[in-house]
Amino acid sequence: MSRQPLPTSPMSLYRFRGGLPLRDYVTRCAGVTVEHDGPLTINGARAHLLAGTRVVAAPAWSAQVTGLSGVPLPLTRSAPFAIVLVQLGDWVVAATWGGGRHLLDDVRMDEDFGLLFGIRRLDPTRLRAVGSSLLDVSARTVQTSYPSGSTVPGFRLDPAGELVTHLSGMADMTGTTYHRATGGRQYRVRAGSSLGIQVGHSPKAFLSDLETICRVIDQSDENSPLRFLSRVRPLRADDVRLPLLELRLAEALGGDAPHSRLAMCWPAAAAAHVEATNSFRVEDRGVPRPLDLGADLDVDAVTTRFTRVPVFARVNELKRVRVVPCSDEHGEEPLTRPISLDRWLVFETGIGDRTMCLHQGRWYEIGQDAVQLVRDRVAELVSNKSGLSFPVWVPTGKQDDEHRYCALVAEQPGYLCLDRDFGRTPMHPRFEFADVLGPNDELVHVKWLGRATAASHLFTQARVSVWAQRLEPDAVRQLDAKVNRLDTGRRVPERPRTVVLAAAGRRWTVDELFTLSQVELLRLNEDLHQHGVELRFADIPFVPKAKA
Repeated sequence: MSRQPLPTSPMSLYRFRGGLPLRDYVTRCAGVTVEHDGPLTINGARAHLLAGTRVVAAPAWSAQVTGLSGVPLPLTRSAPFAIVLVQLGDWVVAATWGGGRHLLDDVRMDEDFGLLFGIRRLDPTRLRAVGSSLLDVSARTVQTSYPSGSTVPGFRLDPAGELVTHLSGMADMTGTTYHRATGGRQYRVRAGSSLGIQVGHSPKAFLSDLETICRVIDQSDENSPLRFLSRVRPLRADDVRLPLLELRLAEALGGDAPHSRLAMCWPAAAAAHVEATNSFRVEDRGVPRPLDLGADLDVDAVTTRFTRVPVFARVNELKRVRVVPCSDEHGEEPLTRPISLDRWLVFETGIGDRTMCLHQGRWYEIGQDAVQLVRDRVAELVSNKSGLSFPVWVPTGKQDDEHRYCALVAEQPGYLCLDRDFGRTPMHPRFEFADVLGPNDELVHVKWLGRATAASHLFTQARVSVWAQRLEPDAVRQLDAKVNRLDTGRRVPERPRTVVLAAAGRRWTVDELFTLSQVELLRLNEDLHQHGVELRFADIPFVPKAKA
């Protein structure tokens, strides 16, 4: 007996805030031949249909093939598309076929439309794939897939500091045409800025399914196990809070931030060059000149410059100025292309019960429950103090101030200075094992945090060191040779057991760290724990640096 065809088909749906003529949600593009462009009514709802073909350019590789073979390849083609836009209350929903998605207005699009449906309807025990971006200096994008499905813990998602961009899995289709036609079967839904889902064919079923989807999104997610996926969200370009956020950022750029925090961090495009950087160059009004950011990216250099800029002009100026890390000490040997200054800053402030962060040049919103969860975990973590002894750090103002302090620590019995004594392996051409080796072979990473409260460099140094020693045998041999050279006869264990993060300028407390730095610290602790390494903390006694 043949199976009856379903009265539904897979469609890609998008959503926009209403208020404009329906046709205005589609952009005008060159190379489009329109076959139909006009209003219509679908089961009583106001709608608009745009259909036709669009020219798809030849792929870039066609020129390479022609150059190699001498055979011309006219690979341009026309691709059909269709878009149906439907007014549903305060929203406009667009269904697309073919290449229709490429004609929609991205600026006005509701980026969380599909994700909100997925959070409320996806089966948390049958997730297939999750895509996310980490809000740290790596800006790493992660796509984790389980073809047979997995529960949430299998995807190792952070409660804060990780932006979930899309997910897929089996979803409850209650209330839809598909659910009624299949006797209640689940369907594999793709959820992100769009929603890939089965929708009814007939005008009545089509409109009913769109209304059901919008009702699901309007429901509370308090009983959903996946509700934490929406704790971190990017702000839309038209978010009404942006003017206030930019005003607070402008005030902080001038050194006035009573309810906010400003610091510098490495942008993703430059993070790989941390160890090789010895100076920074600023391209300001087209004129390159040194920018004295210091070895630790001291934000005072930035605020000093911006106090001379009117408040209303500071944010635009921030995006216009470019910074280049350089390998020499005079800002003449660039390591990367120029990177806008806003990507070198991390800024955090609160609006109501939400924490708002500027990271890698974009604004994000983090829910208070996620922030509190992170704070509680970090407070417990940093209470694990080291018993190592550290003398008072008196800043010298010299460029090698950190190295001088590490040498001072190493004057104590059993301590060795490894600062600037780099390891080299095939996977890590240049890295530091530690700044100091403790009397019981503790790997001690030392840093003056000061106002640069985003301690990403310190975290990265500790992670790379442990990773190399656990997974690259040559790294252990190098460390053993370095230690034996400094202390004849002393040998180090094959695997590290304890890492100590020792900081001056700031104490290891929750209130001294940015939310995103706290998230990164938790991630570091998890990575070290997997390698059997304990993470401890030390507050170095210090004399504050003199104000310039």
